[in-house]
Amino acid sequence: MKYFLPILFVFIITGCRNKKPVQVRTAAITVKPAAVAALNYDSCKKQIGLLKQKNKGRWAALPVSEKEKIVTTAIAETIIPNWIGTKWDFNGITQTPQKGSIACGYFVTTVLQDAGFTLARSRLAQCASEQMILSLVQSKYVQRFSNVSIESFISAITAKQYGLYIVGLDNHTGFIYNDGKEIYFIHSTFVGTRNVQKERAASSWVLKQSKYKVLAKLSADEKMLNKWIE
Repeated sequence: MKYFLPILFVFIITGCRNKKPVQVRTAAITVKPAAVAALNYDSCKKQIGLLKQKNKGRWAALPVSEKEKIVTTAIAETIIPNWIGTKWDFNGITQTPQKGSIACGYFVTTVLQDAGFTLARSRLAQCASEQMILSLVQSKYVQRFSNVSIESFISAITAKQYGLYIVGLDNHTGFIYNDGKEIYFIHSTFVGTRNVQKERAASSWVLKQSKYKVLAKLSADEKMLNKWIE
């Protein structure tokens, strides 16, 4: 993943590749055996295909809120859970959960691809996260934050209500998931556990330390929702 601020490039690469991880306390994660995970994941991807077939004929008549719920559930509840615990690596490009490793940008694009979107997985994963976001979501659904507190950032997400977001940071990217009760940050992280994790956004060290944030509500973009069903 490339980064927003070129002047920070040397620092970022050094930090990401440092063998001694930043010590950040996180919740325990249960990891499925690789063979079981792969089998389950194939089943999940097939479920996405069946979901598309089931809804294609009635898609045009559905309200945007219903489309949003269908797509958000497909990504956040069907595909993403399989990835929790998969190892992070700066050069990770695996396409199979719990097998190999995956970088933050590849995590985002692989999840979207496996959830049913047609996209340039590798090319987008290697872009700066803001560029990746603007390639996927219309600019009217994108909001930028500079030097704001984590409380202000979380309040902005709360105001936007339920849905799935892509967030780009100074040197990182991932998903924000507002399930209507709690707001989560889901990402392949280079700190702490150094794997894919789902954590409460309000207590995320990575979110707190980023000076610049780009937030895009993917699930509100009807153009993206229609691309998914197509």
